[in-house]
Amino acid sequence: MSERDKLIFVSSNPNKAIEAERILGIPLVRASIVLPEIQAADVKDITRYKLEVARTNWLLEAAGGKGLAAIAYALNNRTAKAQCCVAYWDGSAGHIFCGECAGEVLVQPRGQESFGWDPWFQPHGSNKTFAEMTAEEKDQLSHRGRAYRQLAEHLKSESDTARSAGRS
Repeated sequence: MSERDKLIFVSSNPNKAIEAERILGIPLVRASIVLPEIQAADVKDITRYKLEVARTNWLLEAAGGKGLAAIAYALNNRTAKAQCCVAYWDGSAGHIFCGECAGEVLVQPRGQESFGWDPWFQPHGSNKTFAEMTAEEKDQLSHRGRAYRQLAEHLKSESDTARSAGRS
C-alpha cells in the first residue's frame, strides 16, 4: 500500500484501531475524534452519518496544524477547503449560513498567530497564510468571515423588516 493509499481510521477508541490493524494486517493512520451518534434503527445509517461528519472535520481535531501538514504531505495532496456553518434561531425558525475558503495546506507553518491551523493554511489567490494576515484581511477571505457576513446580512434584513412592519 503506497503512502497515498493509507487508510485513515477515525474513532475516539484506541482499542478499535488496534483491533482493526490486527484484523486488516496493515498499519492505519489514526484520527481520534468523538463523533455525534444519531439514533437510527439501522447501524448503516449511523455509520453513513458518522462518515459524512468525520470526512468534513477530522483533520484538525485529529492532529492539529502540524499533523494536518503531515497528513497532507503523506497523501500527496495539499489542496484544502475550510468550511464554516453558523446556525441562528430567530425565535420561530432556524437559519444556517455557510462559508468556505479554498486553499492549500503548507508543509511548514508561516505566521505568528496561534489560532488552530492558521499558520498552515494559505487561501488561493493570497501569498499569505491566515496567520500572516491582519484580522481584517483574514475576515475578508476566511470561511468564518463569509458565514458571519451572511448572518449579518440576515440580521440586518430582519431588523429592516421589523422596522418597516412597525411603521405600517
